[in-house]
Amino acid sequence: MSNLSLLKLLPGVGSDFGPTASDLVAHVLSHDRFDSAANAVSPRETFRSVTVDHVMSDEYVFPLGATGQSIVLSGYRIAAGFLAERAADEWLDLTHRARIAEGLPPGPQAGEPHLAPDPAEADQLLDRALDCVQTIIDPVAAHQLMTLFETHYRGGREFLRLAWEGLPEDLVPESRRPLVVLKPGPDHVSREKRDYDPYGREGTSDYDVDRPLAYREKIGPFHFTMTYRHEYPQVDDERLGTAFAVFHEVGTDIVAAAVELKLVKVPRIHSSADLVYVLDTYSGEMLSLALAATEALDADLCRVFNEHRVIYISTWEVRKPWRGEGLGVALLHQALERLPIDVDGRPNALCVAPEPYQTEMKHFETLPPVLREELRAPAHRLNDHLTSWLERSKLPVAMHFFVPMAKHAGIGSAGENARLIDRIMESET
Repeated sequence: MSNLSLLKLLPGVGSDFGPTASDLVAHVLSHDRFDSAANAVSPRETFRSVTVDHVMSDEYVFPLGATGQSIVLSGYRIAAGFLAERAADEWLDLTHRARIAEGLPPGPQAGEPHLAPDPAEADQLLDRALDCVQTIIDPVAAHQLMTLFETHYRGGREFLRLAWEGLPEDLVPESRRPLVVLKPGPDHVSREKRDYDPYGREGTSDYDVDRPLAYREKIGPFHFTMTYRHEYPQVDDERLGTAFAVFHEVGTDIVAAAVELKLVKVPRIHSSADLVYVLDTYSGEMLSLALAATEALDADLCRVFNEHRVIYISTWEVRKPWRGEGLGVALLHQALERLPIDVDGRPNALCVAPEPYQTEMKHFETLPPVLREELRAPAHRLNDHLTSWLERSKLPVAMHFFVPMAKHAGIGSAGENARLIDRIMESET
């Protein structure tokens, strides 16, 4: 396979394939740190104020396969070896496939030479891999290490940009605005709250199931806009709805805060496996909710989901100029007041993920214990903050609970969800 370049299998500048900086750093941190002055293994006592370059410049114990021997290498060299090994493995795999395509056995037979890349390229592999590592790490080398494993509400910003910046006015039909009054009018008579009628039972000739119901009203210095979409059931009588609520600044119509809620109602469940089965019919996000709720509620799971309609805060964001002003809580309160009434009369339970965009979990378990604890700190602070405002805000919900959604940041990530599903199913058969 002289025509297959080994060096071209290394990730190039701006390449869309191959490891990211967090992949390389996590791989390096999975090795024991070595202190040359003390001639002993010496883990860092803290990662606060430690940059990516500091960690990659440290020395680590690198085991030499199954020989029981080891050498000491810098983090940069360990990462280069990682890239080189990946390239060599890919070269061998592609070579085997090419031989099979030509009708040959994948490996050399007796009398055939061993499969090997071009010797000149093999000699350059480690040096070129080191260049690749430098290219990948350089943009973040001066950054605090912990920023590699925190996502900084990336999803919230994307949600705002894509879903709310250009909300069209024609999504606000006058006839569909619910008659919601939070305070009695001048005649001291409160108007009756009118439901959105998501099931199409009353006066819905203008109701289009493919468009969310929406309305806009002025609340203080903001326009409050809300849409609601009912998703038709897929299995038995489950219900799933999505509500979006947003505050726009009246003068500029700039988005100030936004929240996305998932309204989840399931048929009677008897086990965690039932909940996983039901919510898996909707989406990976709902499956993640089922898995996280299983861990968080444990024995209380069935009672909560059988007796309540669960409202999960799927996305939540307050723009920086308004943070710390209680705007997010006010928006959530307004949205909860205006949700469709559950036709079966179940009270609402608010489900909050204290760390929805806080920690990247892809490599979490392989990181040093000290770093794992420091990465948990933002989630702990957010958890404490949410607990505090839930206790003070008197939201119109019967109960609330937290779930660790960041542990299930995507269906099938690293096989974690699949393993957890298998464990749930096996324990309840």
